[in-house]
Amino acid sequence: AAAMPPTYIPMKYALLFLLLASWLTACTQRHDDIPNEFWDSIALHDSVHLSDSLLQTGLQQAIEADDSLHVSMICFFQGKKLHQGYFLLRAQERYEKAQRYLPAQAPPRLRMELDIAQADLCRFNHFEKRENQLLDNAQQLATEQQDSLMLIRICLLRCQREKSKKDFARALDELHTAYRYAYAITPERRAELQAEMAVVHLYLQQPDSALLHLDRAIATQAGRQEYYHALRQGVRYHIARNDSALPYFRRIAEMFPLARKTDAYRYMAEVLNRRGQYDKAIDFLREHVRYRDSLDADKKAELLEKVHAIREYRKQQQQIEDSERQLTHRMLQVYRLAAVVCALIILWGAYYIYTRRRQALLNRDLMQAQLSKQEMEIRYLREQEAKEQLENAQLNQRLEYFKQLNEITIPLLMRSRNQAGALHLSPEDWQTLRNNTDACFDNFTRRLKTAYPQLSDEEIDFCCLVKMELPLAILAEIYHIAKGSISRKKMRLKEKIGITDVSFDDFVASF
Repeated sequence: AAAMPPTYIPMKYALLFLLLASWLTACTQRHDDIPNEFWDSIALHDSVHLSDSLLQTGLQQAIEADDSLHVSMICFFQGKKLHQGYFLLRAQERYEKAQRYLPAQAPPRLRMELDIAQADLCRFNHFEKRENQLLDNAQQLATEQQDSLMLIRICLLRCQREKSKKDFARALDELHTAYRYAYAITPERRAELQAEMAVVHLYLQQPDSALLHLDRAIATQAGRQEYYHALRQGVRYHIARNDSALPYFRRIAEMFPLARKTDAYRYMAEVLNRRGQYDKAIDFLREHVRYRDSLDADKKAELLEKVHAIREYRKQQQQIEDSERQLTHRMLQVYRLAAVVCALIILWGAYYIYTRRRQALLNRDLMQAQLSKQEMEIRYLREQEAKEQLENAQLNQRLEYFKQLNEITIPLLMRSRNQAGALHLSPEDWQTLRNNTDACFDNFTRRLKTAYPQLSDEEIDFCCLVKMELPLAILAEIYHIAKGSISRKKMRLKEKIGITDVSFDDFVASF
């Protein structure tokens, strides 16, 4: 083992370094996984903290002024407020409204922000295909606008998504893509990117590469240098297989946010259990349960707070609506009485005029209906007569075809009988049969071969005999098989051609 490269040494406490990624991520992201620097660089988000009343007033003024751009922006701000409060359904409704009002000449940044916000909701709802489409749209627009900050932001979003799916190789590719635009960000953020690459390399069990990126982060002399040094020391403990890694994990884990700390202790308990270290696994599991209970209590308290806030908001809205309803009720009573009197007078006059005109119209419509009925009956009789004539003509033509074909084919079959009375058709006889069928049925064999090239020549010859509507007895005599075998042959050809809605005989007859 000592002769093996460090990358291939079994990791005694590899989970320590996998979980360090959580702290880096939590320290550099808000609710929607976007670094603080990028939020500070976008002027659109400066207004997200406006009150609901101001936003609603601005929205009403924008609608009255028919200003679709500002309607879209305000709806977007409202969606962000709801999104940050975890009112996801209402936030999605505001985003969709902002998308509907978005004009063609809208700022590209607003389009990208809308796509990213909706992609975050799709990630929450596990709509991966829709999320990819929205992020691709935002990335394409950012590339067209040469917006390096937005490109880095989108790459980081994709990286976090791939990490959540444990596809660390693709997450690393996204980080490398983001680093190509690192010239547009501060040294502190460049150091954070290098540290994030180091963490992903630890997920991939590549501690040497992780050390390389941590050295680059430390070389920037910016950002959280204490964290970078601590993480580098931990990687060295891992490579050296030092037993102090476990206490080191506890010290680092205390710096995690509560949710990530809970996952860290659970994951470490599972790893220690698989390694057979049951006592230590139980200790970590107890810590996990303790932190999980605290996390559940916080979530319940937050949920109750939001439920009470919604209930209070609805109560206030109901009180306002009741007050307005009482103020307008008395004013409407007088107008309603006057409106009822005027409406009665108008209705009486309108009814009188309507009945007189209705009577005249009914008489006229009755006469027109009688005339129309007679015309339709005459037209129907003519159509029936024409249809019967057409059917008779087609029947006569078909009979004539069969008469000609049978006059040609029956003598041919009779000549092909041997001394014992059995039918034996030669290749020349089959060719004559095909030529006769093509002559009587508009190149039947060529059309059939073109439409269904999978049919063999022998199967096309069989179709020619069926086209002539020869009985099963003659077909069985020609092929020297039983009648049941002829029926099975038809079923095989029906499946080969792909006939589903009609019988084989009807299909050949109508082809």
